[in-house]
Amino acid sequence: MSETRSPERVAYPWPFFAAMAATLLLFLSFQALFPTLPLYIIAIGGSPADTGLASWTFALAAVLTRPLAGALADRWGCKPVLVLGAVVFGGGPLLYALGSSVPWLLGARAIHGVGMALFTTTYQAFIAELLSPGRYGAGLGLANTASVVTMVAAPPFGEWMARESGFRLLFLALGALGGLGVVVTLLLPGRLRSVHSDAPPSPVQCDESENEQNSASSPPSPQSTPEAVRQALREPGVRVGALGMALLGLPFAAFITFLPLLADARGAGGTGWVFAAYALVSSLVQPAAGHLADRWGTERMALVGLALVGAAAAGLAWGSSQWELIGLAGLFGAGYGAARAGLDACVQSNAAAASRGSAAAVQYTAHDLLIGLGSWAFGLLASAMGYGVMYATVGGITLLGVVAGGLVFGRRDVTEE
Repeated sequence: MSETRSPERVAYPWPFFAAMAATLLLFLSFQALFPTLPLYIIAIGGSPADTGLASWTFALAAVLTRPLAGALADRWGCKPVLVLGAVVFGGGPLLYALGSSVPWLLGARAIHGVGMALFTTTYQAFIAELLSPGRYGAGLGLANTASVVTMVAAPPFGEWMARESGFRLLFLALGALGGLGVVVTLLLPGRLRSVHSDAPPSPVQCDESENEQNSASSPPSPQSTPEAVRQALREPGVRVGALGMALLGLPFAAFITFLPLLADARGAGGTGWVFAAYALVSSLVQPAAGHLADRWGTERMALVGLALVGAAAAGLAWGSSQWELIGLAGLFGAGYGAARAGLDACVQSNAAAASRGSAAAVQYTAHDLLIGLGSWAFGLLASAMGYGVMYATVGGITLLGVVAGGLVFGRRDVTEE
C-alpha cells in the first residue's frame, strides 16, 4: 500500500530524481565529446564532411533503434531497456579509445547512437509514468534539464582533458563516468504503473484525442514494433510533436556539429564556454517553459521556442568573436529549451498510457532523422560555400517552418471557434 500511495503525496517521487541522476552522469560522458570529437576527427585525417558523416552515423543508428526501444519499453517495462541503454550509451566512449581511423570511429558512433536511443527514448516514458495529467510540461521540463545542464561543465572539461592528457585518456575517463550512470540506473524500480492513472483528464491538449480514455483502460496485449508505432501515430498530438521535433533537429545538428569548426575558422577560440552558455540558459528556461506550456498551450510554446532557435542560427552566420558566439548560444538555448518543453508535453499529454514509449520513439526518431540528414547535408554545404552561408540557410529554413506552423495552427483555431 505504501509503495503505491507514496508517490501521490509528493509532486515527484524518488525514482524521478534517481533517473535524473543517471541521465546527468551519462550525458556528462556524452557531451564532453561535443567540442572535442570534431577536432579528433580532423586530427586522425578526417575532413569537415567526415565530421558531418560521423554525426549522421550516430543519428542514423538512433533513428533505427528508437522504434524498437519504445516498443520494448511498452512491452517489458522501462527498467530493462534503461539498463541496456545505459550500458551501451555509457560505454560508448571506450570504443573510441580502441581505434584511431575514420572507419573505426564511424562504427563506434553507430554503437554509441544505439545506446543513446535506448536510454533516452525509455527515459521519456519512465518520467511520464510518474506525472499527473496537467503536469507533463512542468515534469518533463524539469526532468530533461538533466541532459542539458551537464553541458555547463562537460564541454569545458572535455576540452581541458583533451588538451592536458590527450584524446585517449579523455575517452577512458568518459567511459568511467558512463559506468557510474549504469550503477544508478540499476537502482531504479522495475515495471511501474502510472501512479496518477485515476487522475482527471488534463485540461491541456494539443489536439482532440482519446488519450485519457485509453489511459484509464487496461493495457492491451503486447504489440509488434510496427503496430506500436502505428498506434502512437494515430494520436494527432503525437504527430504534431514529431513534426516539431523534426524541424528542431535541423538547427540543432548545425549548432552541435559545426560550431567548434566555425569558431576555429573565425579565430574565436574554443567553444567549451559557448556550449556552457547554451546549457545554462536552456536548463533554466526549460522548467519554466514547461509550466507555461501546461497553462498557455504546448503548440504556442513550441512555436516561440523554434522562432528563437531560428533567429540564433541565422545570427551565427555573422558571429565572429567568442562573446558573440556565447550570446547567440544563450539565445539558442532559450529557444531549444522552450521548444522541447512544449513538444514533449504535447506528445505525452496525448499518448495512451500503454504506448508512451512508442510515442516518445516517434517523436525523437523524427528529431534524430533530421539531425542526421542535416549534419550530412550541412557538412557538404559548409565544405562548398562556408559556414556563414550554411548557418544563414539553417536559420531561414527554421523560421520558414515557424511561419508555416503558425499559419496552420491559426487556421485550425479559427475553424474550431
